[in-house]
Amino acid sequence: MRLFFILTVSLSALSSPWAASGFGESFEKDYVTGDYLHPEPDAFTDFRFISPLPDTFLRGHPRRKEMGDQYLDFMGVIAIVGETKMQRRDMRRVAHVLMGLIDNDQDGRPDDLALWQKRKAETEAAQPLVLYVTQTKEKYKSFDDAHPTLYHQGWSSIRDGNRLHLTNIQEELFHFLQRHFWEIEYPKSFGLDRVPLSVAHAAAGEAIRQQHYVYDEDCITDPGCLVPEFFFCVMTDLMQGWKGRGFDAPTQMEWRLKGNVAAVRKNFPAMSKMVREMQTDGKLPRKWPSYFLID
Repeated sequence: MRLFFILTVSLSALSSPWAASGFGESFEKDYVTGDYLHPEPDAFTDFRFISPLPDTFLRGHPRRKEMGDQYLDFMGVIAIVGETKMQRRDMRRVAHVLMGLIDNDQDGRPDDLALWQKRKAETEAAQPLVLYVTQTKEKYKSFDDAHPTLYHQGWSSIRDGNRLHLTNIQEELFHFLQRHFWEIEYPKSFGLDRVPLSVAHAAAGEAIRQQHYVYDEDCITDPGCLVPEFFFCVMTDLMQGWKGRGFDAPTQMEWRLKGNVAAVRKNFPAMSKMVREMQTDGKLPRKWPSYFLID
C-alpha cells in the first residue's frame, strides 16, 4: 500500500506541469513517446494562439492566407503557424523544444542572449521566420515554390500514418537554428562557400572523403544540405540526451562513427574544439531537450 501511494504521488507531481501547459489528459501517452516540456516558458511565448492569421503577417504575402488559421508568436522573431486548431498541440511541442535548444540551462532566457536581441531588433512584424505545422506533409510542401519563402521549416502532425515524433521536431529545429541563426552569426564556424571553408563545412567534406558520413548524392553535393545533416549526426554523439525510444536516427549506415565519441573527436579535432568552445560560451546547446535525459 505504501509503495502504491508513493507511485501515485510521483505521477501526480509529474503530470501537473503538463496539464498547466495544455497537454492535459494526453500526459500518459506523451510520457511514453517522450515529449519535452520547458520549465520557464514565459519570456519566449505566452501560448496565446491568434486566429485568423494577423494582418501584419499576411501583408505583402497573399499566399499566406492559404496556410491556415493558427498563429503563435515566439519572441517577436519567429511565427509558429498551424493549419487548424488540430495543430495547436504540435505547435506547443515545437515551441517547447525550441526553448530547450536555445535556453539549454533552463533559466528562462536565451543562452546566446546577444544573438536573440540582435535578431529581434532586425525582425519586422511582417517578416518573421516561420515554423509551419500542417495535418499532412503535402500541405506544407505545396508552398515550396512560393516566392518570397512562406515558411522556413515545416512538419506534419501525421506522416506515413504516424504521429509527429519528438526526434523529428528536435532534428529539424536543429537544422533550422543552424541555417537561419548560427550560419549568419558565426560564419567562420558554420558559413557556407567561404574561403577558407568554415570549420563545419571543412569537417563535412572530410567526413565524405573518409566515408565516415554516407548520404544521398543530391545532398552531399549541396553544402546547404550536407553541412546541417552532417553536423546533426555529429551532435547526436557530442551532445547529451539523444537516447530513448525512437532516438535511433541517424543510422549506422549513414553515420559510420555513430556512438563512438572518441572517434568523432579524433577525426574532427578542429570541429570538436569549436563545439566545446561555443558550448562553453553559451552559443551552442550542451544537451538535447529530451524527456529521457538524465542530468
